[in-house]
Amino acid sequence: MVHWLEEIERQESSKKRSGRDSARVQDKMFRIKQNYEKNSRLYNHFILKLDALAERVNNLPVEHREIFGKITFKAKQTRLDNKLHYFSSSQRVQKTEFGGLLNPLKNVHYKHVRLIYFNIAKIMDKVEIEVKEEFLEKKRRDGKLEDDHKSHSVKPKDERKDRFHQVYYYDMSNLTDEFAFKIIDWLSFRENIDHLPVIHDGETRF
Repeated sequence: MVHWLEEIERQESSKKRSGRDSARVQDKMFRIKQNYEKNSRLYNHFILKLDALAERVNNLPVEHREIFGKITFKAKQTRLDNKLHYFSSSQRVQKTEFGGLLNPLKNVHYKHVRLIYFNIAKIMDKVEIEVKEEFLEKKRRDGKLEDDHKSHSVKPKDERKDRFHQVYYYDMSNLTDEFAFKIIDWLSFRENIDHLPVIHDGETRF
């Protein structure tokens, strides 16, 4: 049984941590708001440009986008109100892999996913960009292929080195139409990840 003194100390310590966390969140929200007020026209124009390009790609005849189907693009509400938008696409990949002594070679199906997120950074004149590329192994259930979300980072053995996940701070001034077209090239699987200038010019957050 916990002594009453220890219980009160634990509760008070929890209150202090909660207060500190709340202050940090409020400070971050304030800085994001200031950044957006200064750069909203540039940021919104870029996002609208990307939305329009993705829609144009999705309206192409199927034979021109057979590899990936369609580009998904959405805005998401967040606690920080940081104007989060994301764009994603995927293609199916089949690999022949070693399956053990009893089944030396087997065909393994993967979903090759590309994702890019944009939001207003807490640093003035910066946008935060998260780039992800990975392979989801698809398991067969009841005769159908389904994504195996339990192993979302599993990749074909010969492509593990290509898995990518990074967050960048990027200058707002770099949110150009040219950059938007390069993102669409990547999402349409016409270029690899090195085609994105943020990979070379962005400041890594972690």
